[in-house]
Amino acid sequence: MPLPPPPNWGRDEISKFIDNARINEFATFANMKEDIARLSDIDFSYRKAIEGLNHAEDWFVGLFLLRAHSNFLAACRLCWSGQIPESYAVLRSCLENSLYGLYFTRNQSSRETWLRRHDSTTAKKKVKNEFKITTMLDLAVEVDKAEGEIAKKLYEQTIDYGAHPNELALMQTLQIYESDKQVEFKITYLEGNSIQLKLTLKTVAQVGVNVLSLFRAVYPERFNILGITDGLRHIKKGL
Repeated sequence: MPLPPPPNWGRDEISKFIDNARINEFATFANMKEDIARLSDIDFSYRKAIEGLNHAEDWFVGLFLLRAHSNFLAACRLCWSGQIPESYAVLRSCLENSLYGLYFTRNQSSRETWLRRHDSTTAKKKVKNEFKITTMLDLAVEVDKAEGEIAKKLYEQTIDYGAHPNELALMQTLQIYESDKQVEFKITYLEGNSIQLKLTLKTVAQVGVNVLSLFRAVYPERFNILGITDGLRHIKKGL
C-alpha cells in the first residue's frame, strides 16, 4: 500500500511536477503495453546477469554492470514520465558504463589509473588523456563488430536527442504558436502520447540490449549458462 503524501505535498511547483510526471508514467504503462513488456524483459535479463555475478572473479567490472542497470531504470522512469531529452542523457551514461567495463576487462592495469583520478592534477590529466569515448567505442567494435557499431550509432543518437544541448534535443520539445501580433515559444517538459515518446521507448530498449550484449563479451560463459544470451536474441527481434 503506497504511503500518503507528506503534509504540504503538491503546494509547491516541484512536487506538482513530480505528481504530473507520475500520472504520465501510469499512462505510458497502461497504453504502451508492448514497449513496457520488452523493457521488463530487458530488466529481467539485467537482474539475472547481476545475480549470476555472485562469486565472479572480476567483481570490479561487475560494478559497472550495476551502474548500467541503475541508468537503465532511470531512463525508463524518465521516458515513461515524458521527460524525453533527459532520458537520452541517462542513456548515454548507461552506454558509457558498459564501455568502461569492457575497457577495464581488456586493460586491467588502467584500473589503478582510473581509481587515482583525484590524487593530483597530474593524475586527473592522465585519466582524461587515456579514457576517451572514441577509444572505448573502437575497442567495442574490435571485440564485437556488430554490437560495437550499434553502440557507436546509439551513442551518437543519445548526443543528438538530449545528452548534449543541440538542435534536435531542443526542437523535439519546442512548440511554436503564431498569431497576428506575436510568436510564442513553449518547451514541453512532460511529453504525452507522441512519436517522440514512442521513439524514446524503443531507444531505451535498444540501449538496454546493446549494453547487456557488450557485457556478454566480458562474461560470455555466465551469460550463456544463465540463458541471457538466448533471451537477448529473442528481445532483439523487431528492434
